[in-house]
Amino acid sequence: MALNAEQWFPSVIWSGMLNGVDNDKIETFAYDRKNLDKGVQISNYIGWQSNSIKQGDNEEFDVLVNAITEQVNFCAAQAEMPTLHIQNIWININTPGAYNTLHNHAGAVLSGVYYIKSDPSQGNIMFERNDGAEYFLPPMEKPNYFTSTATTYKAMTGAIYVFPGWLKHSVQPNLTKDDRLSISFNYGVNK
Repeated sequence: MALNAEQWFPSVIWSGMLNGVDNDKIETFAYDRKNLDKGVQISNYIGWQSNSIKQGDNEEFDVLVNAITEQVNFCAAQAEMPTLHIQNIWININTPGAYNTLHNHAGAVLSGVYYIKSDPSQGNIMFERNDGAEYFLPPMEKPNYFTSTATTYKAMTGAIYVFPGWLKHSVQPNLTKDDRLSISFNYGVNK
Protein backbone atom coordinates (compact mmCIF):
# COMPACT_ATOMS: atom_id res chain seq x y z
CA MET A 1 0.00 0.00 0.00
CA ALA A 2 1.27 3.49 -0.90
CA LEU A 3 0.28 6.57 1.06
CA ASN A 4 -1.45 9.46 -0.69
CA ALA A 5 0.54 12.71 -0.75
CA GLU A 6 -1.53 15.83 -0.17
CA GLN A 7 0.21 19.22 -0.26
CA TRP A 8 -1.47 21.32 2.42
CA PHE A 9 -0.37 24.89 3.14
CA PRO A 10 1.97 25.22 0.14
CA SER A 11 3.90 28.43 -0.49
CA VAL A 12 3.16 28.98 -4.15
CA ILE A 13 5.21 31.51 -6.13
CA TRP A 14 4.01 32.25 -9.63
CA SER A 15 6.61 33.60 -12.05
CA GLY A 16 6.79 34.75 -15.64
CA MET A 17 7.49 37.56 -18.06
CA LEU A 18 4.89 40.27 -18.65
CA ASN A 19 4.51 41.48 -22.24
CA GLY A 20 2.77 44.48 -23.75
CA VAL A 21 4.07 47.07 -21.28
CA ASP A 22 6.14 50.10 -22.29
CA ASN A 23 8.79 49.98 -19.56
CA ASP A 24 10.47 53.16 -20.87
CA LYS A 25 7.29 55.17 -20.31
CA ILE A 26 6.79 53.58 -16.89
CA GLU A 27 10.39 54.44 -15.99
CA THR A 28 9.82 58.08 -16.98
CA PHE A 29 6.63 58.13 -14.89
CA ALA A 30 8.53 56.60 -11.92
CA TYR A 31 11.19 59.31 -11.90
CA ASP A 32 8.57 62.05 -12.44
CA ARG A 33 6.61 60.68 -9.47
CA LYS A 34 9.77 60.56 -7.33
CA ASN A 35 10.27 64.30 -7.97
CA LEU A 36 6.74 65.02 -6.69
CA ASP A 37 6.32 62.40 -3.95
CA LYS A 38 8.42 62.28 -0.77
CA GLY A 39 7.53 58.60 -0.60
CA VAL A 40 7.31 56.25 2.36
CA GLN A 41 9.77 54.17 4.31
CA ILE A 42 8.50 50.71 5.14
CA SER A 43 10.90 47.91 4.20
CA ASN A 44 13.27 49.97 2.07
CA TYR A 45 16.75 50.98 3.14
CA ILE A 46 18.27 53.91 1.18
CA GLY A 47 15.85 53.35 -1.74
CA TRP A 48 12.59 55.17 -2.45
CA GLN A 49 9.04 53.80 -2.31
CA SER A 50 6.20 55.92 -3.63
CA ASN A 51 2.88 56.43 -1.99
CA SER A 52 0.12 54.34 -3.57
CA ILE A 53 -0.46 55.10 -7.27
CA LYS A 54 -4.10 55.72 -8.19
CA GLN A 55 -5.90 54.73 -11.37
CA GLY A 56 -5.80 57.57 -13.86
CA ASP A 57 -2.46 58.97 -12.63
CA ASN A 58 -0.72 57.77 -15.81
CA GLU A 59 -2.14 56.07 -18.90
CA GLU A 60 0.75 53.62 -19.41
CA PHE A 61 0.75 52.76 -15.70
CA ASP A 62 -2.95 51.90 -16.01
CA VAL A 63 -2.07 49.51 -18.87
CA LEU A 64 0.47 47.86 -16.55
CA VAL A 65 -2.06 47.59 -13.70
CA ASN A 66 -4.58 45.92 -16.04
CA ALA A 67 -1.93 43.40 -17.16
CA ILE A 68 -0.95 42.70 -13.53
CA THR A 69 -4.61 42.30 -12.50
CA GLU A 70 -5.12 39.76 -15.27
CA GLN A 71 -2.14 37.73 -14.06
CA VAL A 72 -3.11 37.97 -10.38
CA ASN A 73 -6.61 36.72 -11.11
CA PHE A 74 -5.17 33.86 -13.18
CA CYS A 75 -3.19 32.90 -10.05
CA ALA A 76 -6.26 33.32 -7.83
CA ALA A 77 -8.31 31.05 -10.12
CA GLN A 78 -5.58 28.38 -9.97
CA ALA A 79 -5.76 28.54 -6.17
CA GLU A 80 -9.58 28.32 -6.36
CA MET A 81 -10.05 31.79 -4.87
CA PRO A 82 -12.57 34.45 -5.91
CA THR A 83 -11.65 37.35 -8.15
CA LEU A 84 -9.27 39.65 -6.29
CA HIS A 85 -9.14 43.43 -6.40
CA ILE A 86 -6.19 45.76 -6.15
CA GLN A 87 -5.62 47.17 -2.67
CA ASN A 88 -2.54 49.25 -3.45
CA ILE A 89 0.33 49.50 -5.89
CA TRP A 90 3.53 51.51 -5.65
CA ILE A 91 6.88 52.21 -7.30
CA ASN A 92 10.26 51.19 -5.89
CA ILE A 93 13.50 52.84 -6.96
CA ASN A 94 16.43 51.04 -5.37
CA THR A 95 19.47 53.22 -5.87
CA PRO A 96 23.02 51.83 -5.51
CA GLY A 97 23.34 50.16 -2.10
CA ALA A 98 19.58 50.05 -1.50
CA TYR A 99 17.73 46.95 -0.40
CA ASN A 100 14.47 45.84 1.26
CA THR A 101 14.46 44.13 4.63
CA LEU A 102 12.54 40.92 5.39
CA HIS A 103 8.80 41.63 5.47
CA ASN A 104 5.38 40.44 4.37
CA HIS A 105 2.29 42.29 3.11
CA ALA A 106 -0.25 42.13 5.95
CA GLY A 107 -3.85 42.12 4.77
CA ALA A 108 -3.11 41.04 1.19
CA VAL A 109 -4.21 37.69 -0.20
CA LEU A 110 -1.78 37.89 -3.13
CA SER A 111 1.14 40.29 -3.49
CA GLY A 112 3.85 40.67 -6.05
CA VAL A 113 6.51 42.56 -7.88
CA TYR A 114 7.04 43.59 -11.50
CA TYR A 115 10.49 44.71 -12.66
CA ILE A 116 10.51 47.85 -14.84
CA LYS A 117 14.29 48.00 -15.15
CA SER A 118 16.63 45.51 -13.53
CA ASP A 119 19.04 42.66 -13.99
CA PRO A 120 20.14 39.97 -11.53
CA SER A 121 23.40 41.78 -10.75
CA GLN A 122 21.27 44.45 -9.04
CA GLY A 123 19.97 42.12 -6.33
CA ASN A 124 17.27 39.48 -6.49
CA ILE A 125 14.10 38.89 -4.50
CA MET A 126 14.43 36.27 -1.76
CA PHE A 127 11.62 34.29 -0.15
CA GLU A 128 11.94 32.63 3.24
CA ARG A 129 9.98 29.78 4.71
CA ASN A 130 8.26 30.92 7.88
CA ASP A 131 6.86 27.76 9.43
CA GLY A 132 9.83 26.95 11.67
CA ALA A 133 10.86 23.91 9.59
CA GLU A 134 14.52 24.89 9.83
CA TYR A 135 14.43 23.71 13.47
CA PHE A 136 13.29 20.23 12.48
CA LEU A 137 14.82 19.41 9.09
CA PRO A 138 18.06 17.44 8.95
CA PRO A 139 21.03 18.92 7.07
CA MET A 140 20.44 18.42 3.36
CA GLU A 141 23.10 18.09 0.69
CA LYS A 142 20.65 19.27 -1.96
CA PRO A 143 17.49 21.00 -0.65
CA ASN A 144 14.26 20.53 -2.61
CA TYR A 145 10.80 22.10 -2.53
CA PHE A 146 9.95 20.23 0.68
CA THR A 147 13.21 20.86 2.57
CA SER A 148 14.30 24.32 1.40
CA THR A 149 14.14 27.17 3.88
CA ALA A 150 14.68 29.96 1.29
CA THR A 151 14.68 30.56 -2.44
CA THR A 152 15.72 33.37 -4.76
CA TYR A 153 14.15 34.70 -7.97
CA LYS A 154 16.00 36.86 -10.47
CA ALA A 155 15.27 40.58 -10.72
CA MET A 156 15.01 40.95 -14.52
CA THR A 157 13.30 43.59 -16.61
CA GLY A 158 9.79 42.35 -17.47
CA ALA A 159 9.68 39.63 -14.78
CA ILE A 160 6.59 39.34 -12.58
CA TYR A 161 6.33 37.32 -9.38
CA VAL A 162 3.05 36.75 -7.52
CA PHE A 163 2.97 35.17 -4.07
CA PRO A 164 0.83 34.96 -0.92
CA GLY A 165 0.87 38.21 1.06
CA TRP A 166 2.00 36.34 4.18
CA LEU A 167 5.15 34.90 2.54
CA LYS A 168 8.20 36.65 4.02
CA HIS A 169 10.56 38.14 1.46
CA SER A 170 13.41 40.60 1.10
CA VAL A 171 15.37 42.18 -1.74
CA GLN A 172 19.13 41.86 -1.94
CA PRO A 173 21.26 45.03 -2.08
CA ASN A 174 21.75 46.77 -5.40
CA LEU A 175 25.52 46.49 -5.82
CA THR A 176 25.68 48.31 -9.17
CA LYS A 177 25.87 51.99 -10.10
CA ASP A 178 22.42 51.94 -11.76
CA ASP A 179 18.97 52.15 -10.20
CA ARG A 180 16.72 49.07 -9.97
CA LEU A 181 13.09 49.98 -10.68
CA SER A 182 10.11 47.82 -9.77
CA ILE A 183 6.41 47.96 -8.97
CA SER A 184 4.99 46.21 -5.90
CA PHE A 185 1.32 45.42 -5.43
CA ASN A 186 -1.29 43.91 -3.09
CA TYR A 187 -4.61 42.28 -4.00
CA GLY A 188 -7.44 41.15 -1.76
CA VAL A 189 -11.14 40.33 -1.72
CA ASN A 190 -12.38 43.83 -0.88
CA LYS A 191 -12.27 46.55 -3.50
